[in-house]
Amino acid sequence: MIRKTVIITGASGDIGKAIAEKFANAGYNLALCSNAHNVEYDEELKDKCKIEIKNYKMDISDYAQVESVFEKIFKDFDSVDTLVCNAGISQKRKLIIDVKNEEIDEIIDTNLKGTIACTREFVKNRLDKGGKIILMSSFVANYGCACESVYSASKSGLIGFTKSLANELGNFNITVNAVCPGFIDTKMNNNLSTAEKEDIEDMTPLQRLGSAEDVAEAVLFLANDSGNFITGQSINVDGGYIPL
Repeated sequence: MIRKTVIITGASGDIGKAIAEKFANAGYNLALCSNAHNVEYDEELKDKCKIEIKNYKMDISDYAQVESVFEKIFKDFDSVDTLVCNAGISQKRKLIIDVKNEEIDEIIDTNLKGTIACTREFVKNRLDKGGKIILMSSFVANYGCACESVYSASKSGLIGFTKSLANELGNFNITVNAVCPGFIDTKMNNNLSTAEKEDIEDMTPLQRLGSAEDVAEAVLFLANDSGNFITGQSINVDGGYIPL
């Protein structure tokens, strides 16, 4: 039996690692993409789960790199069924009048245009075979976030992309969904003080920050057969966060 294979972008981060572990334990082969190319857990997963894992250095904001790497992935693996677009960058908190042109370009090029480019290359190879696409948006796409307006715009754009692409690809048996993490306890949120984290917990009905594993569970659910009749959705993984 041919194993399914998942492409995971942003594989070197906390959430990327958690997603990779979930899919590995479910028996998927892994195509791990990272701009930093510093995935450190692959050999351990390969030995533990007896799966095939390959690493690829890729800057998703570079169209030529995306096209080249995806072409290589589809040659390296027999059956690439799932794409998880997890790569993204955050924004330093500042008023919009203080945001520089190069910051706007970097955020939009990575979070929005890069995700679109990866999705396009996946669809080129799966249009007649079906597949699963899971994009990583954010709860700020629904609520907004003061002083992170460009980041919020990039993640909101992914919601529109998800809904439109789900309509476009439904006839080809390709589902497209977005996962919208809330405040997740990862290195990306290490800038939050203890007091800020406590305030966030108070605004969260489940009274805690999320974990990378919480996000990974939602991604795997959408990729498995459990998500076969779910498309065009944006699913918040935020503990019920209620902004004041």
